[in-house]
Amino acid sequence: MVALDNTLLWGLQALLALILFPAAAARALSYEFAKKRMAWVAAVPRSLLLFISVAEILGAIGLVLPGLTHVAPQLIPVAAVGLGLIQVLAFVFHTSRGESRNASANLVLLGALVFVAAGRLVVSP
Repeated sequence: MVALDNTLLWGLQALLALILFPAAAARALSYEFAKKRMAWVAAVPRSLLLFISVAEILGAIGLVLPGLTHVAPQLIPVAAVGLGLIQVLAFVFHTSRGESRNASANLVLLGALVFVAAGRLVVSP
């Protein structure tokens, strides 16, 4: 059972990293591209967008790198909680703008991140 839980957690961590990293990198590295593709980007100061994007990039790395290198694997749930907090704030932001599709995506990501954090803290540290 623990092996299955570990495999499930690894798969979810990898999936989250593959979702979060490219989106954050696009926002951080190509502001104009992101502004055209995501309407909400224009409503956020560029410096705040860069801060959020870098935090998401570091969080996505933190979901997988500690486990792959076996160096400080206790950082995996920390990364998941940090990314979860970003999703909560993003949910509030998108809800306030009437962007229900984005808000729904934030809730799905939040659920997956809570699952990873709890799993890495309790089930399969």
